[in-house]
Amino acid sequence: MVDEFLVMYMYKKIQAEAQATDMKTLERLLKKFRKVVAERREEYYQEIGEKKAQKLRAERLQRLLKKMERDRVSPHEL
Repeated sequence: MVDEFLVMYMYKKIQAEAQATDMKTLERLLKKFRKVVAERREEYYQEIGEKKAQKLRAERLQRLLKKMERDRVSPHEL
C-alpha cells in the first residue's frame, strides 16, 4: 500500500516538473522511458514463459509417474 502512495506522489511530482520543462526535453525523456518499459516488458514475458515451461514439465513428469505406476514400475528401482 505504501508503494502505491509513493508511485502516486512521484506521478504528481513528475506532472509538476513537466510544467516547467520544455517539450524537447520531455520528448527525449519519453523516448528513454519507452525503452525502459520495452525492456521490462521483455523480462516480464520471459518470466511468464519460464513459469509456463516449468508447469508443462511438471505436468509431463506427473503423467510419466502415473504411467509408471500403472505399469507397476517403481521410479526408485530405476
